[in-house]
Amino acid sequence: MNDTMNQKERIIGFIYVFLLFVATAFICCLLLFYYNSDFKIFSQKDFAIAKMDRIREYQNAQSSVIHAVDSLYNKINRFNPAINAIYEENDIRFMINDLKNTYEKNAWDLRYKSFLHVSEFYFMWFTDKKELWSKQDNIARFKKNLEECEIGLSNKKNELNAATRK
Repeated sequence: MNDTMNQKERIIGFIYVFLLFVATAFICCLLLFYYNSDFKIFSQKDFAIAKMDRIREYQNAQSSVIHAVDSLYNKINRFNPAINAIYEENDIRFMINDLKNTYEKNAWDLRYKSFLHVSEFYFMWFTDKKELWSKQDNIARFKKNLEECEIGLSNKKNELNAATRK
């Protein structure tokens, strides 16, 4: 194919392809930079300001949640599963879910994942505390039943020995 093209046709073809490339690049740049209103985000100053705003928002979220975290810690620490207070359990669960929702609202920012971890930790602590109490209560009940059985068994042995002596 190159053998049949003369020098003039090659130059005209090259100029045609070059002009097509320049026109396409110009149109793309025009659409990308001129009509794109978010072009300001590419500047370093605006990027730094946006980053500082996100950091400030995170710090505000931290300061607003810190009181809830402290009160949640105190509630779980004082929680006594022996007392049947369902309103207290519900309040603790609500506070844990509220802490988890702080993460879910801002899941795109990885810094907020600390709220999720704290809520999961408190939930595990809360459930472990209830489970530990339940197991200790069961052990105490089984010990009491065992003592009652041993007393009943010794009474039956004494009755049997008294009956066989007669």
